[in-house]
Amino acid sequence: MRLKIFAVLIFIFSSCATLRPPFEYEPKVVIAWVVKSDSTSFLSLQKNSSLVSIVSPTWLRIDSVGNVIADIDSGLLNFALQNDLPVMPLVVNHGFRVDVAEALLSDPRTRERVADSILKFVLDGNYIGINLDFEGPFIGVRDGYTKFVELVCAKLHNYGKIVSVDVVSKTQEKFTGWAGVYDYAELGEVVDYFIIMAYDYSGRLDPPGPVAPKWWVEETIKFAISQGIKPRKIILGIPFYGRWWVGNSQGRGIYYPELQKVIAKYNLKKKWDGKAKSPYFKFKDENGVENVIYFEDERSLSEKLKLVEKYGLAGIAIWRLDGEPDEFWKIIELKLKPKGFLTN
Repeated sequence: MRLKIFAVLIFIFSSCATLRPPFEYEPKVVIAWVVKSDSTSFLSLQKNSSLVSIVSPTWLRIDSVGNVIADIDSGLLNFALQNDLPVMPLVVNHGFRVDVAEALLSDPRTRERVADSILKFVLDGNYIGINLDFEGPFIGVRDGYTKFVELVCAKLHNYGKIVSVDVVSKTQEKFTGWAGVYDYAELGEVVDYFIIMAYDYSGRLDPPGPVAPKWWVEETIKFAISQGIKPRKIILGIPFYGRWWVGNSQGRGIYYPELQKVIAKYNLKKKWDGKAKSPYFKFKDENGVENVIYFEDERSLSEKLKLVEKYGLAGIAIWRLDGEPDEFWKIIELKLKPKGFLTN
């Protein structure tokens, strides 16, 4: 009888041990893009840096002959150093121009030279890595871009640096338009972070609609995973902006400082798009012209962060910091930061 009781006690204690919360918890990555030309962007970083894993300032562009042109913000750089905030500069093909991309990517020697220049910049600045943001419908050099990313990864990985790549969202394979230039499977294999820019579903030339409807964002995640990309590499690009259509004009981006003024001017009450899980405003201005503004709020942000958890993604990237509501950061802290566990 004593043996049976002893065995039961051992089982109970061992079971309790396995039910204890883990003491190791991997927080989600929060990448924040900061734009030098907008002082509000840097102010937002200063205010919320404790919740930012990596800051990615938009400092670099490459011209058609392969020169890496830097416009470094010394104030941001000093702030990052003082606060132990990792910096991963963003680099673009100048103006997102097709001719620039073609000139850089079609020739193996040019790809090598540009990759070496990026490596030198990262090492000289002691940055943690680079964020590649080549965009445009440069379909003719799609394979060249893949080889270029592979080359940058090989060079930077030799020095323990990381490489992230930004890709335009797609829900199925295509070889046309801005999304067609990205070979998801090949890029996802070599980079450290695969950043899906899950916004601009309704873009500048589209009719009024949501910037990042949840159903579509989820489809972009599922497609990326279907291409063999490990969820722990995937970063979900989140919009901190809206889009504003006035009459039949093209939609333009609107950030929160301006949005707050519009709300106050017209005394707007937000509506909710149930399918898109997105808020919007619809109103007539003083000229009788219909206006539509789709944007993000804490409710729509929370809906998208649920997808990060659902699919086990690495985290989020925010385009871009610019006077967003404090509630956004409260939700990010709640959803993406480590849970507090009791210690012995």
